[in-house]
Amino acid sequence: MGLIFDERVDEVLKQFDNCNGQDYFNLLAARLADLTQADHVMVCELHLAAHTAESVVLWSDGNLSPNICYSLSGTPCDQVNSGGTCIYPRDISELFPEDRILVDLGLQGYVGRSLKDRSGKPIGLMVALFKQQDYATEDILSVFDLFAVRAQAELERIQWEGSLHAKIELLEEKNRQLDLSRRVFEHTNEGMIVTDSQNIILDVNDAFLRMSGYRKDELVGKNPSIINSGLQPETFYQQMWQVLSSKDVWQGELWNRRKDGSIYPIMSSISTVKDADGHITNYIASCKDTSSEKELKEQLYRQATHDYLTGLSNSFEFSDHAEKTIALAHLGRQQIALLRMNIDNLRLVNSSYGYMAGDIVVKTIGQRLKNKASGSDILARLGGDDFALLIGYEQLSNLEQQLRLILDQCGDDIDAGGEVVHPSCSVGISILGEDASDLESMMSHSFHALQHAKENCRGSYSFYNQGLEQQTRRHEIIQKRLFTALTEGKVEPYYQPIVSLHDMKVHHCEALARWHDDVLGFVSPAEFIPVAESTGLIKLLGQQIMSRSVRDFSELNRLLSQPIGVAVNRSPVEFNFNNDADEVIRFAESCGLNPELVCIEITESLMIEAPDEALKQLQLLKSRGFKLALDDFGTGFSSLSYIKHYPFDYLKIDQSFVTDLARQTDDYILVKTIIQMARNLGLKTIAEGIETEQQCALLQELGCDFGQGYLFSRPLQQQKLIQFMEQRV
Repeated sequence: MGLIFDERVDEVLKQFDNCNGQDYFNLLAARLADLTQADHVMVCELHLAAHTAESVVLWSDGNLSPNICYSLSGTPCDQVNSGGTCIYPRDISELFPEDRILVDLGLQGYVGRSLKDRSGKPIGLMVALFKQQDYATEDILSVFDLFAVRAQAELERIQWEGSLHAKIELLEEKNRQLDLSRRVFEHTNEGMIVTDSQNIILDVNDAFLRMSGYRKDELVGKNPSIINSGLQPETFYQQMWQVLSSKDVWQGELWNRRKDGSIYPIMSSISTVKDADGHITNYIASCKDTSSEKELKEQLYRQATHDYLTGLSNSFEFSDHAEKTIALAHLGRQQIALLRMNIDNLRLVNSSYGYMAGDIVVKTIGQRLKNKASGSDILARLGGDDFALLIGYEQLSNLEQQLRLILDQCGDDIDAGGEVVHPSCSVGISILGEDASDLESMMSHSFHALQHAKENCRGSYSFYNQGLEQQTRRHEIIQKRLFTALTEGKVEPYYQPIVSLHDMKVHHCEALARWHDDVLGFVSPAEFIPVAESTGLIKLLGQQIMSRSVRDFSELNRLLSQPIGVAVNRSPVEFNFNNDADEVIRFAESCGLNPELVCIEITESLMIEAPDEALKQLQLLKSRGFKLALDDFGTGFSSLSYIKHYPFDYLKIDQSFVTDLARQTDDYILVKTIIQMARNLGLKTIAEGIETEQQCALLQELGCDFGQGYLFSRPLQQQKLIQFMEQRV
């Protein structure tokens, strides 16, 4: 080195007199870059275990840059670490192509020197990097040597300080952990007990004191047996200590006794604490009062297995218990029947009075069934309006007697939040052994029997037979095809004339739904209307028949000198859907048909199931000019009260009273009484099912106002009705 260069180095060395730590390395990198004309200078700390280097300072292109960490593998620094020094005047990037730093920066020259601690162990590197070739020289390495001693000492001091700080932090962390452990012990929600090696209580926390009801001074110095409930036998504790001795930990459930004598469950964990020699010094027990958890589990179990509304078992619980009972019945040859029960027309109650009223009905029926079931019977609410009862019996006659009692009690009136509901239930029965061998087949068969009961006579029961299953399958086919038929408008009204028995002129016609299916052929209304009611399709069916009827008669009356009316049947289910009266009024007004020419026919079941709502709807129709007819009069149980309180214009005498009508029969007396009663109340009578001249003459003699039946005409399509009317003019 020349004299001038030596003087510059001396000046630089003097600048470090009052500099140490990171300031020293920052200044060192800047001055080395200035003295050596290097583009990049860095001092790195080695991490030998990871075979990496991390810069303490990095000077790049005249400025301090963020520190970097890189792998030594494939770099010239790896050779410096191994050999102590290394100089590459040129082509450094080509020599070490795996060193991405060299390649990316386009470097040519490299000078590196190892930094070691006082024991000679490599602890760091001092590196200069050059973009120009032949700048890396032995003189630069001599300069590195001048600064290396101080750089090594500073780097070693930084590492020693770092190690000291780490130890201090470790001690502080241990103290924090000890403090945390104490605070956890004192404030945790779990009860904690610490005993010595002889199992004498040394300490307990506040949570345990709250749990047990004791004070600390009443427990410290005592054996934990002071809180034993006495429910576990001595063998239980012997086994507990055996496990604790062999595994140093025991977990399980215990029953403890509070200071006031009450017993409560805990989930406990007991661990042993040993010294360095393996001798037991303490036992630590943690415990949690599980009373609320047990209550919650019981509550969740009940919710999972019982119906929320009635408190009865649900379908899951029913299946579990029923399968076991059936298995025992097979072994003991016991007589078992499955009763599938359904509340008739609950949908009407919900639509008329609201779902809260419907819930009251379901809950009341559930309680009545529970009152009638014995302790060995299995009763459940399967969902909605559906119940199941697995019942044992001795004789079939006893079972039927029990069925009648159940149906009678379920039929009692219910006060549903201020509204009186007249409920009824239908029941389907499957007998174990006769028609079913397991729960699944009993459930299926009882369902088929239930469908039969509901379709034929609600409020009754039906036993399963194979014919019912075929009937149910046809029911399902009708349901699928009926939806398609309604959407395509294939269900149409036929019109049967109703004539005045005074002058034999057509007074009005009854609209009757008729359906001819491409697959099923002609389907009787007695089949498809109950299907429509049970599936909700009755609303769409009723809308179509009503709209077609008022439109057809609006057109028909334009051709007649004397207009005639049309009577349209409204199902009880349909009538209570969404203000049916308003819908009827809207249909009539849209076609311009005088409301007085439209008669709404309903059956008494409407009043039975929703009397108040029925009265409201009928009064609305009456106020708008519509006529009202009570169909199938005399076939129910409470007909007299309906004609007294409801605004009917006509009573329709059921055809079952007309079929065998003769002067010396009970039917003659009954029909005569109906006609006289109707006349006294200002009502007109219509006799259905007239097929013979004799029946017609007897009805005329009794003073019946109108007649309907095959004697006058079968139901006709609109065009044939027009022809029929033209012929009678």
